[in-house]
Amino acid sequence: MKKIISLFLCLIFAFSLVSCASAEPEIVPEYDSSISEDSIDLGGKTLIMGMVQDYFFEGADSTLSYTNNTELGDLAAQRLRDVQDKYNCKIEFDYVGRAGEVAFQSAVAGSYIFDFISEESYFLVNYMKANAFVDLTTLENMDVFDESKWGNKNIRMSTMFNGAIYGVLPAAHPMREAISVGNIIVVNEDYVTNLLATDPRDYLENGTWNWETFTDCLNTYAHTSGISNEYVYALSSGFGGFSRELAMSNGVDPIIINENGSFTVGYFEQPAIDAYNQAWDWFYGPTAANVLSEGVNTEDFIAGNSVMHTTSVWKIISTTDSVAYTMDNFGILPVPYGPNAAGPDDYTTSYSSAVFTMCIPITAKDPEISALVLDKIYEPFEGYETKEDIIDYLYKNYFRDTRDAEFLLQLTSGDHIYYHDHYHDFSTMFDQFPSQGIVKGLQSYEEKHYTNMEKYVLPAYETMVQYAEYFHE
Repeated sequence: MKKIISLFLCLIFAFSLVSCASAEPEIVPEYDSSISEDSIDLGGKTLIMGMVQDYFFEGADSTLSYTNNTELGDLAAQRLRDVQDKYNCKIEFDYVGRAGEVAFQSAVAGSYIFDFISEESYFLVNYMKANAFVDLTTLENMDVFDESKWGNKNIRMSTMFNGAIYGVLPAAHPMREAISVGNIIVVNEDYVTNLLATDPRDYLENGTWNWETFTDCLNTYAHTSGISNEYVYALSSGFGGFSRELAMSNGVDPIIINENGSFTVGYFEQPAIDAYNQAWDWFYGPTAANVLSEGVNTEDFIAGNSVMHTTSVWKIISTTDSVAYTMDNFGILPVPYGPNAAGPDDYTTSYSSAVFTMCIPITAKDPEISALVLDKIYEPFEGYETKEDIIDYLYKNYFRDTRDAEFLLQLTSGDHIYYHDHYHDFSTMFDQFPSQGIVKGLQSYEEKHYTNMEKYVLPAYETMVQYAEYFHE
């Protein structure tokens, strides 16, 4: 439960400390916990959000990254007006190249720049470890463990380190959590219909989306187009990411904490190796002619060169040149689950960067004020208070089949997501499997993976486990 929100004195005075180098932040008032939330008055203070605009944003002309003059853009604009009016404050956005880097520089200089930031966690992990941001577990005005509002703990693991949690995601807002997911399969449903073939979503729905049915799809979906007379591959995908996700969907955990306190990297366990070999058989064995693994990109899938394709969610629903904006009929689903998985729902996919991560810089005017305002901005939008509301929105605006909308939300619940640290050389081994071979690749990278896992990922994983009992919906 949220703690009682700390409050401010009704009458406050603003002071400025000026040095020859730079202006210092205003002195903020002390809290008065006897005042009710409705009586909070921030005295007209301005709070600044450092926001990066990158590939996953809907466009430069946006509010809270939602395109202006759209339904969600209008709701975002109204939300900002409501928060500013209710708490007598002003919220400004400073669009920068890398908000995390600017916040880190302000921490080094000891000067105020932002009250909160929005940035990719990929560009934050090293700054978090350098204590450039506030440990959100220490704040009263934000329930950092509320997964329905601030994101599934697995997808936020990259923001955790040595017992601290530095980042949250706007999970209560449509598409702001699942957008980070990578390596899911998108399907050209028109091709499947024209081939009179089984829809892979049917396999997923009835619990048979496994290695056997996936093999059937590879054999069935490849064909020569009757319109262009060009060959259409059953699958277009890079081998590295696909083989890794296949391993995680074969009952493998990236990190396994042993009873004696040591840890095991799941990438090198036998079920993972079985998955790599199965992927090798699909990509370079009997079905090799049906799989495109070189020069793969989502634009070619949109153009019709394959029936199935692995890509990231942001390439499906984020920008105006993504799949949802350029294809009429497509479906989404995970890689198939393997024989070592616990069951049909034991599928997993990764994220390497939580793209809408929000942090509070250590030099913010007052972290509790920042937490309070963030908490109010990212309450669910009116009309989108439930998962059913968001599923309905996704179905109406992006998908033809409600199963796709339901699956997208299901991805970010439970343990379907794991953190794959792409920053510290964890992808190289998988990318070099095709040239080195699986056995040599595993041998070449095992020592490095264990070293880097212990240094960079284990402290995050242990922090997530430490707080596991506190996380809640």
